[in-house]
Amino acid sequence: MKLLYVITSTETGGAEKALSDLVRFMAPENTVRVLSLKPLGPVAQEMQQAGAEVKTLNMHGLHQSRVIRQIADEVISFQPDIVHALLYRGMEYTRVACAGKKVKLVTTPHFDFAKKSLLLRWLDRLLKDLDTLTVAESFSTARYLVEKQKYAKDKVYLLPNGADPTVFYSDTALRSRMRKEHGYTEKEVVFISVARLAPVKDPLTLLQAFRNVARTCEDARLVYVGEGPEREKLEAYIQANHMEGKVLLAGAQTDVNGWLNMADVFVLPSVEESLPLALLEALRVGLPCIVSRVGDMPLWVEHGKNGFVFTPGDITLLSCFLTEAAQSASRRLEMSGESRRISERITQTSPQYQHLYQQLITGSFHVKTTR
Repeated sequence: MKLLYVITSTETGGAEKALSDLVRFMAPENTVRVLSLKPLGPVAQEMQQAGAEVKTLNMHGLHQSRVIRQIADEVISFQPDIVHALLYRGMEYTRVACAGKKVKLVTTPHFDFAKKSLLLRWLDRLLKDLDTLTVAESFSTARYLVEKQKYAKDKVYLLPNGADPTVFYSDTALRSRMRKEHGYTEKEVVFISVARLAPVKDPLTLLQAFRNVARTCEDARLVYVGEGPEREKLEAYIQANHMEGKVLLAGAQTDVNGWLNMADVFVLPSVEESLPLALLEALRVGLPCIVSRVGDMPLWVEHGKNGFVFTPGDITLLSCFLTEAAQSASRRLEMSGESRRISERITQTSPQYQHLYQQLITGSFHVKTTR
């Protein structure tokens, strides 16, 4: 197959990582080309190493007409069997570029439509029928597309995000090595958040809640794995509250499995999510999870069983859940077992995408719906 992927950026993020995993699976046996609307980021190199051709359209600002024309030229010259577009601008620009062409167009949002402006949601509703198929990566996204965006049921397919068990797994030896390498003892309780340091992930709320916990739990520690525009704000808060020895801003990391194994509890306080890969990866490792009530996260974190669910932005409630997790090793162990049990529901999406593409090409794919 010849596969053309179009994505808004190749920076470090959930959608970009999901595409990288898909490209690594597809590239060995297919001809794969990736177009990034924005200048190439770190994920582009991963896809290039997998054997894909990766190009940037160097989009700056809102140069829609030029970018749409470039995507259209790529479709004409490359003649792909499948065009797959991800993220909002990647989807909308590709839809316009493919209009009038006999192209199998697949789209995957990887974002919360409800948080988009009325204008952007209206534009999406206007262009949605240009898709051959929309693949929703979470139940909340699929429901919103059908109920609010008025997508046809028979053109929306639910294929939840996945996490590879050969990449993310519990490893006691790795835990010991990582703890020794980064100076943590087994006595210390390490909370970890794996996410971009961006407002949508709300890292400051976690930091403010952790400050409350650190006052009473001497051995509590917090690690952020990720990079982003909120770093300076977090650094200033850490310094102002004398938390340098308790909080680590580790930046972007390649061995996320190692960092997750080093930790005791995973935390994600986002104000907007669909189904984050980081949560699924933490479940694979067997971590108790404390998450906000957004997107599909409450479907994967059973409150009181394998973690806790709180209202986004609620510092007081988050502080309480962090404290409870920090103070009871037996509770953490019990929740860890539940996370491993729940992780058995996680699937690997790349093989399913390959099968889906093949069916779309042969015309044998149909979404089953209940009318």
